[in-house]
Amino acid sequence: MAFAHYGPFWRQMRKLCVMKLFSRRRAETWLAVRDESAALVRAVAEGGAGGEKAVNLGELIFNLTKNVIFRAAFGTSDGEGQDEFIAILQEFSKLFGAFNIGDFIPWLSWMDPQGINRRLRAARAALDRFIDKIIDEHMKRGKNADDADADMVDDMLAFLAENKPQGKGAAAGDAEDDLQKTLRLTRDNIKAIIM
Repeated sequence: MAFAHYGPFWRQMRKLCVMKLFSRRRAETWLAVRDESAALVRAVAEGGAGGEKAVNLGELIFNLTKNVIFRAAFGTSDGEGQDEFIAILQEFSKLFGAFNIGDFIPWLSWMDPQGINRRLRAARAALDRFIDKIIDEHMKRGKNADDADADMVDDMLAFLAENKPQGKGAAAGDAEDDLQKTLRLTRDNIKAIIM
């Protein structure tokens, strides 16, 4: 979204984000935030009871943020999936901070003594596999975007170009009908928005 060219597609994507992905209704339905916040409060209360034990608030808040984002975006609190996703993102963080001679002297980009380009391709492939797996699970599950427990991926799958258009009832607004008729996303679009 941030680096897309301004035009009809960008306007439709902005409308999708405002009306579906980050709408007030969506924020009110994120029960995950309340669950995870309650778990954080319990952890602080249990860990610091009577001042006997130190509590690592940085770690607790990192875990809260990670769990809320993962559950809101992917609709699951699967620990194994989270660990894989965090490992992929940590690898990207290391690679973005690494010195690569081709970044500073472009005509020497063919030199890759640290293997950064190979590691970047491997990390990108791992991320693609992970997000493809999430999308495939959502497509198999087949939730409607109007369900109470639908997540961001479910909302975007309603606009997937390979899916048949879904009709809206009379209660739907004109803007949502317009968005449903005009916006068609590809799998790569959905991956980019997830990231």
